[in-house]
Amino acid sequence: MLVEVMIAFAIAALVFGVAFQALSGAFDRLRKDQNSMKALSLAESTLDRVGHDIVLGAAESSGSTGDGFTWQVRSAPYTGDAGPDTSVAPLMGYVVRVTVLWKERSNPRQVELTTVRLAYRERDS
Repeated sequence: MLVEVMIAFAIAALVFGVAFQALSGAFDRLRKDQNSMKALSLAESTLDRVGHDIVLGAAESSGSTGDGFTWQVRSAPYTGDAGPDTSVAPLMGYVVRVTVLWKERSNPRQVELTTVRLAYRERDS
């Protein structure tokens, strides 16, 4: 009788151990997914700020949040094949790249968004 109870406890401990490990892994994946969603949201909102409170065409801007995310914005004039001469056009294209960096445990992670923005060309007086 005592041996049967000991075997039952051993089986229960094994089952609970496996269940705990699976649940712990699920929570870890959930935390990673939440961090990725936060980073993507931060990248999108930072990209929306470019041309408003983040200067378009500036070499680089950066900042950080209180929960461990840092962001960098780089923008430069678009130099792709523009076809005909566009030096007199009223609009100019800028390539804008937003990178959000964070760490999960000791692993560095990042999200990067890139787009092209149009802005009025500065005219010399």
